[in-house]
Amino acid sequence: MKNFKYIVVILFIVLSAFKLSAQNIIQPEKKSYEDSTGLLYWNKDVPVYLHLSSTPDGQGNLLKSKIHAKYTNPFYFDTEGINYMRTRYAVDTATRKTVNPHIEILWEVYADGKTPVSKVHFKGAKKYSIGNKTYYGKGLHVTISSTDAGSGIENIYYSVNSSRYQKYEHEITPDPNNAVCQLKYYATDKVGNFEDVNKNEVEFFIDEEAPETFHNITNIDLERSIIALNTKIYLNASDAKSGLKTTYYKFDTGPYIQYNGNILPLIQLTEDNHTLSYYSVDKVGNKETPKIFQFFLDKSAPILTSGVLGDRFIVNDKIYFSGRTKLKLTAVDNKSGVKEVKYALDGSEFKKYDQPFYLPKKPGFHIVKYYAVDRMNNNTGVGGSNYKKYKYSTKKIYVDLVGPSLNHSFIGKRFYTRDTVFLGKKSKIKLTASDAESGLQYISYSIDGQQKENMYKEPFSVSGNGNHIIEYFGYDNVNNRNIGRFYVIVDENPPEPAYTFSVKPYKTENGLNVFPSYVMVYLSGVDQMTGTEQIFYSVNGSIEKLYTTPITGFKKGENTLKFKTVDKLGNEKYDEVSFIIE
Repeated sequence: MKNFKYIVVILFIVLSAFKLSAQNIIQPEKKSYEDSTGLLYWNKDVPVYLHLSSTPDGQGNLLKSKIHAKYTNPFYFDTEGINYMRTRYAVDTATRKTVNPHIEILWEVYADGKTPVSKVHFKGAKKYSIGNKTYYGKGLHVTISSTDAGSGIENIYYSVNSSRYQKYEHEITPDPNNAVCQLKYYATDKVGNFEDVNKNEVEFFIDEEAPETFHNITNIDLERSIIALNTKIYLNASDAKSGLKTTYYKFDTGPYIQYNGNILPLIQLTEDNHTLSYYSVDKVGNKETPKIFQFFLDKSAPILTSGVLGDRFIVNDKIYFSGRTKLKLTAVDNKSGVKEVKYALDGSEFKKYDQPFYLPKKPGFHIVKYYAVDRMNNNTGVGGSNYKKYKYSTKKIYVDLVGPSLNHSFIGKRFYTRDTVFLGKKSKIKLTASDAESGLQYISYSIDGQQKENMYKEPFSVSGNGNHIIEYFGYDNVNNRNIGRFYVIVDENPPEPAYTFSVKPYKTENGLNVFPSYVMVYLSGVDQMTGTEQIFYSVNGSIEKLYTTPITGFKKGENTLKFKTVDKLGNEKYDEVSFIIE
């Protein structure tokens, strides 16, 4: 066996220097690279020479090819990615014999001739593009990411606005003072391939300036900042960079509203001090600090109110007065003062108001119109504008001159004779009333001339035998009153019951009278007012019967007869008698 010598293929890199004409670009060296796993990467533009050595660190002998001398020393890898150096068959290092089955020995080399690919990313800020311009707002951070299909990324470089290229190590925060930002960037891989800088260039604009907004006003008291409903307020806004997106405004503590370019509405505001706040936002989100304009809105001149002296009632938007009611008008003005108040009734001419007045003494609806004028000739009414004369307030008032209609009825037993009505102790009086105008308010009543009126809630009884006078009163909702009156006689006493035997007893036994079997009993009742209407009886606990004829047929021995008398009002009284039949 020949003395064994380790044969090591040593690859030497012959570096070719190169220069780029671009501005101070950091030029990488084209080279080879072995990664942590032992993979060898070789730049495809770097020449390759093969040396054989019997020791790991020996210089060895340069391999020469007689067959392909033209393409060796140096030669170049033709295939991107993995390439192989190989022997025909593998030899066992111990026996020095060919390994069976035959296999090739392969030495892997990865040819890398592709440049990295880089991308730029923008984050943290709003973006707006128009035409070939792109704007970014506040908070912009720029990152660059690169990928490489072969040996991997070694470095990334960038330049801002033609500055010297520097290594990219963290996010880029562009200077907002630069109106235009030109960013150039490229990446290098671990074997010296790098990107075409001219293809990796992006231009963008930084906009961190907020828009500016102003208000324009016509018809204003500049000294006191007083405006009226006919004042016109406009907002004008501009933005020098990305452009205006939206303008917002609000009054007082209300929500901000998007401005549509028209006159700001004032009609919804009260007559008071107000604050107009407004601001604008540009297309990359820069927001202007809100501006304010404080003013007093004079919507109407005098404040005119109507008051009621006397009775009134309001229901379902209807106003009712009585004939005793006066209408009072009061005007005040917190600025120039009241000049005059005028009113008109039922379409008549307006006349000056001096004091409270009655409405016409005619039942039904009446129309009252009234207005006030201040010393600046602003008149009170709907809108209250000083350029529309004689706007007035209107009231439609119903004058109710008549009280409710009254009626009464009776519940329970009653008895009539001629024009007199008799009531029992259980009889009740029912009072009713109705009012077709302002409506019934309540009913009250008094008995026998008492001063205090009792509030009527439900049918009531009258106690005490004899004659009684009932007065009752109906009040409507404007306190018109009608009076009703009637008389009743109250009968609370029942008829006095009585009995009579058809024969006299012929003896007594144990304190009871003794009668023959053919005896008959007669029943009767005496009533001082309405008279006896019915008599009922029961013999020895039998069912009660209506008495119509003399009672006979008593049993032999002791008997008990119970009976009651009832008058025409239901007053009743019981009696009984016990006796013996032989």
